[in-house]
Amino acid sequence: MDRSKVYQGCVRTGRGGGALEMSVPGTLQGFQSLTGLSVIPGTLNIALTEPFDLALLNYVTLSELGLTIDLAKYGIEYDGETGMYYGQVTVAGTYRACVIFFTWAGNIHTDAELISPYHLRNTLNLRDGDIIEFRLIEHHPRKPETF
Repeated sequence: MDRSKVYQGCVRTGRGGGALEMSVPGTLQGFQSLTGLSVIPGTLNIALTEPFDLALLNYVTLSELGLTIDLAKYGIEYDGETGMYYGQVTVAGTYRACVIFFTWAGNIHTDAELISPYHLRNTLNLRDGDIIEFRLIEHHPRKPETF
């Protein structure tokens, strides 16, 4: 896939787990260290309009980061490796963010989440059903640190 490609996704409501999990002491700082961005708690959930090539991204397991998550708390039944594919992006041609694909997502190639230093839903005046666009930034693998 072409790194300069513009990816599109449809904004949708999430379960609220991003803000909750990122509020656990040390977790937000860990995401900031991992992504290289001063992200705020929470994620913007999007459904991509076409499958994403996960080979373009970094990968880390939550256990490598020293994290655990109770997926059942969010109504998710999953028994595989808990991890995430992630990479820096530019949203709407301006805003830095990180796209994340969690291994437990219903469709790992289209169910994405964005974390950012900006509250993207408010900053871009987005509502469920709106289309958001992003481009990948140059791939820089980061060594995970324990949160």
